[in-house]
Amino acid sequence: MSGNIHGFNDSNRNNNNNNPQNNNNNGYSPVLFGQMDNNLDAGSIRKETFGHFLKSICCPTFKIKSFIFIISVIDLIFYIVTLCYKGIKKDATELLAPERSSLEFFGMKMPNKIYRGEIHRLILFGLLHANLMHITINLFSQFIIGCMMETEIGTISIILLYLISNIGGGLFSCCINSADGVGASVAIFGMLGAYIGYMFINWNYLDRVLGTMNKFCNLIFIIFIVLMNISYGFSNSMIDNYGHLGGLIWGFFLIFLLIKPKEENDGVFWGNKVWKIIAICTVAGLTIGEILIFWLLVKHN
Repeated sequence: MSGNIHGFNDSNRNNNNNNPQNNNNNGYSPVLFGQMDNNLDAGSIRKETFGHFLKSICCPTFKIKSFIFIISVIDLIFYIVTLCYKGIKKDATELLAPERSSLEFFGMKMPNKIYRGEIHRLILFGLLHANLMHITINLFSQFIIGCMMETEIGTISIILLYLISNIGGGLFSCCINSADGVGASVAIFGMLGAYIGYMFINWNYLDRVLGTMNKFCNLIFIIFIVLMNISYGFSNSMIDNYGHLGGLIWGFFLIFLLIKPKEENDGVFWGNKVWKIIAICTVAGLTIGEILIFWLLVKHN
């Protein structure tokens, strides 16, 4: 845990304040999974509600006015609307699933229709969900990852990251397979990719602030989540694994263009200047490549 639970006396507080790893001249709090709320003291912990406990463990940086909260509410509204539009699908294997015709009407990712000019589907498909389990998992993941990333990179950057990863990942999927799809998971994978890129950008800085063990634990944890999801996706035909992979790639390279390192000359392997050049070339290549492949090379029935 990167947060510190204050002790029962002033001396402990002073010791914590004097520790260079606990302080930051820029007021910067490194992003970490399971980060505790630094403002809690021993007395407030005893009075802590269950809701505050969940917030401290899962989303310590949650704010109602944040983009992630707003987009999650929009996801929920779209889900309710699709349920009401043509009713609930009568399928014992899916709980509270909208009819497919409702999803098609409100913007399901359908490569054939996108090819014919319905470009809005590359945005709207990320707001739609197939059933209750689908939206529950996606909203939970979106809150945990998105709240932390928005705190670290800012609202404008998270909006750009979310939208571009969603569009780019969706089009990446359309270039490889013709399957229809819905769900926020493409944008979520974009944020996962951005999280890894964020650590690359601030590699040496995070090593000094968090310690080598904490830094590597976070990196290994996020890579483990990505690999587990992608490996499961290839074994399940109902999952748009290419969309996830596309979102991951877009998010990783986009973050180098959206934020600056906390310290100059930081970064892993080649340094941030080299990474930025690679990111510019990759994003440009993906943009041109996906457009050309989808509209010129992929066959659409």
